[in-house]
Amino acid sequence: MWNASTDHRARVAVLQLILVPAVLLVTAAVAMADPRIPLVDQQVERQHLEALAAVERVLSEDPATARRLGLEYLRGHLLLILDRRQEASAAFAASMGATPELEAYSRFRLAREQEAQGRPEVAAGLVATLLGSNPPRSLVEPAMRLLERTISKGGDCRLLTNLNQQRFSRRNRRRLALARADCRARGGDRVAAEAMLLQILEENRSDDVALTAALRVAAWPPAEKSARTHLLLGLGFYEQREFDLAIQHLARAIVRLPSSGGITSREAFECRYALARSHFWQERYNAAAAAFGALLKTSQNPTRRAQVIFQRARSLELADSWDQATEAFDYAHKLDPTGRWADGALIGSLRLKWHAGEEAEALQALEELIGRRKFRVATGALLFLASSDLVQGRTDRAEAWLTRAEQLGQASPQEIDYWRGRLEEGRRKLTDAAKYYTRASMRDPYHPFGRAALDRLRSDALAGPARATGLRLAASSELSDLYAAWLILGDSHSQGRRARHRLEQSLWSDQAVIPYLRLTLEPTADWPLWQSSLSRPEEMLLALGIFEEGASVVMRHFPVAQPGLAFTGSAVLAQSGETKRALYIAEVMGKRIPERVPPQFLPDSYRRLLFPFGYSYLILRESDLQGVDPYLLAAIVREESRFDPVAFSGASARGLAQFVLPTARRVAENIGLDPIEPHDLEKPEISIQLGAAYLGELGEEFDGSLPQVVAAYNAGEPQSRLWRQYCWSDEPEEFLTKVGFRETRGYLTKVLTSRAHYRELYAPPPVGKVEVELQVRGVVPDPGE
Repeated sequence: MWNASTDHRARVAVLQLILVPAVLLVTAAVAMADPRIPLVDQQVERQHLEALAAVERVLSEDPATARRLGLEYLRGHLLLILDRRQEASAAFAASMGATPELEAYSRFRLAREQEAQGRPEVAAGLVATLLGSNPPRSLVEPAMRLLERTISKGGDCRLLTNLNQQRFSRRNRRRLALARADCRARGGDRVAAEAMLLQILEENRSDDVALTAALRVAAWPPAEKSARTHLLLGLGFYEQREFDLAIQHLARAIVRLPSSGGITSREAFECRYALARSHFWQERYNAAAAAFGALLKTSQNPTRRAQVIFQRARSLELADSWDQATEAFDYAHKLDPTGRWADGALIGSLRLKWHAGEEAEALQALEELIGRRKFRVATGALLFLASSDLVQGRTDRAEAWLTRAEQLGQASPQEIDYWRGRLEEGRRKLTDAAKYYTRASMRDPYHPFGRAALDRLRSDALAGPARATGLRLAASSELSDLYAAWLILGDSHSQGRRARHRLEQSLWSDQAVIPYLRLTLEPTADWPLWQSSLSRPEEMLLALGIFEEGASVVMRHFPVAQPGLAFTGSAVLAQSGETKRALYIAEVMGKRIPERVPPQFLPDSYRRLLFPFGYSYLILRESDLQGVDPYLLAAIVREESRFDPVAFSGASARGLAQFVLPTARRVAENIGLDPIEPHDLEKPEISIQLGAAYLGELGEEFDGSLPQVVAAYNAGEPQSRLWRQYCWSDEPEEFLTKVGFRETRGYLTKVLTSRAHYRELYAPPPVGKVEVELQVRGVVPDPGE
């Protein structure tokens, strides 16, 4: 029977028959009309020679279109990839006039090539002209670095006179000031040059410009300088972790302090404090304690005195003088009981007193922390106490401490659940233990406490309760229960397979989830990019397939609101070497994925964007040479630098593996490398070689204990050794709980979690294994199969 509803459906069906082929025809027409689309595909497939031939054909047959689209620039880019550098330079020079929108990028690429070919004066002229115009924001930082470098190699200093420094950011103004100081020195006016470099140190001593400035002033005669110069150099080297040089200059400044003018009492305190801390960082703990003791005599300010005594206590603790350290922690708290250093002093005293058997005094410190509402520090203390008891088999006090820790709301849920499982296991309440371990693992099976919980469930003692828990959960209709059942039973058990199947069915019926389960690359011709008005140079570069230079606009044309497009944008960035941006897009996507989706059910291609294996050849090679876990090294690089080879941290760490210079130089010497300079750490091959070697050293020192190795990588070997001394067992979980620095605890969790993902995604299956290995193994076999 015909009615309005069926009439409407019929018209829709007819329109679909007409429009769908029309859309396909339009898409095909776009691909045929726009030569960039096949060029992008060829580059993605790494068919660079074929892409170059196609570019040159369009340049010959349709030069107007080629100029409008920027194909001369693409030609230069492809020639560089093919190592035809002279031709590439000519192409970039031609592009400057052919495509005005890309003139700045063409000039910059040409300048880089001139520098590489040993013509720094030409490169300096090109890049100075670029900076004197209105360059794209993304070019300013690398262009200023290039200018600084080429001026120091002999570029014409007159090029700097026309640059208005007020147009640049503070960081780039500092680079410009450094280049101008170099020019003054080259012109023979070293006094003016030194004044300019010291002004750089007055402004900021923590960036890479400050280190260059300090090294240059320190190298110039005379060796004996004014008190203020030694002060600035000493503080600069201290900030840059160059502690030998810092001690040398700070000591000279201190000698001159009584008779020097122009140095405030605050600066004098800072100088003495930095000297003591330099000894501390060089692991000269007795010398550091003595220096802090001497500094105490020069200050009457209660807060400063508390700070000095607290640092003296830390020095004594690391020097194994625990009785004196306890007294110093108590004194620091007494001097300023509500100040900045009081919490650290209380927890420091609590740990040492607990180990000395002074439990009543330790518990008094705990109550004071809770009473002062210092909940984060108090939570750490409560878990310290609970884990100490549980690993020694004592269960009568831990429940109250765990309950209070949970109530304070500052603890990791996985950590609480794990230790509750240990409590119930110690009480022989194995069903309750299995419940808590299951909860810890299902929260995140890659988290170190989640993985530890799964290991406990795999133990012989818990096999029966774990199986019973898994079977009970497998009968549920809740997604979280089905997930937990699969984690416990695995695919080796029929009910585990059934739980996984039901979970998959439920996810694939969820319209909010489906787009993330079927993530695939969008065909190039279907990108909305081709229907957009590409007015910015970065957009033009993106459309040319030069993703690394168009990276800043990828999220505009591959929005995270459209999962398929965002996945594609992240993937093409990863392939082009822009791993950091690709990872960022993948993480932003991840925040939009419904929490009910377990990571194991997402496509591996997406998970590899979340856990990229950049520089995999170098990581695998160096790890093999040093006998270390490549997936641990990859996880460390991910968390340290996000695979950014020029990363520079606030702690003056550099490169992929984030080394500070003293550590890098020591490790380099141990493996026979030439002396390391700061810029060497930006070379992936050097940074990864050092990272693998350092992990090898740490592995030997800490007997292969991953938590201790990772903690030492972040906080230093002495601190990791100290945390190990707090432990009553060799259990990694006790060590994790007793890591005292919030930053290091977070770092440990991230690195060990990432390592678990890396091993799952990239480790080869065991030799001879035919079936596809499941993402998480079952913990209980099915005895009936």
